[in-house]
Amino acid sequence: MSERIYTVGNMVKIPDTTLCCKHLNSCEIVFVGKMDYEPNVVAVSNFVQNIFPLLLPVFPDLKFIVVGTHPDMKVRRLKSDRVIITGFVDSVEPYFQNAAIVIAPMLTGAGIQNKITQAMSYGCCVATTSIGAEGLSIRNNEIAIFNDDQSWVDGLSSLLINFDRRVKMGLAARDYVIRNLSYENIEKQFWLFMDGK
Repeated sequence: MSERIYTVGNMVKIPDTTLCCKHLNSCEIVFVGKMDYEPNVVAVSNFVQNIFPLLLPVFPDLKFIVVGTHPDMKVRRLKSDRVIITGFVDSVEPYFQNAAIVIAPMLTGAGIQNKITQAMSYGCCVATTSIGAEGLSIRNNEIAIFNDDQSWVDGLSSLLINFDRRVKMGLAARDYVIRNLSYENIEKQFWLFMDGK
């Protein structure tokens, strides 16, 4: 006898459209996450050491903003004029609203990354790796996926100079979250499981 398998996804709170990313800033790349979590430390360190320096000659005003509590010593050492380490913030909302691109360049870790789905709900242009996109059914370019340093450099460069593409991806990302991870959708999944349908 075969048993049914049910999936109940991670619910994402959907912000009002007035609170979404404005896509007006082309100079801020943002990472959001708990900064004593080793996969986040590895991701940010690799980005600052191997990817970000290759973007600066073309985008000299670019800033990388790392938003998250308890920054590890390795992360704090990355701080510079162009790399901002915020530590704890009262709200990540202003960072999502002002971001050109929200990145999650994960090299390790597993499972759905809440920082990615949250940024998507704000209509941000999001870039991650295949590891960061685990658990998401990305089929329509809702987010960008780059898996090596050069792809990151090329991909981010393309996004930074293409405002319309960033806006389009942000709208598609938000629509994906509304369709798949909103309260209403997760509630349906839960009751299907409870009712055994």
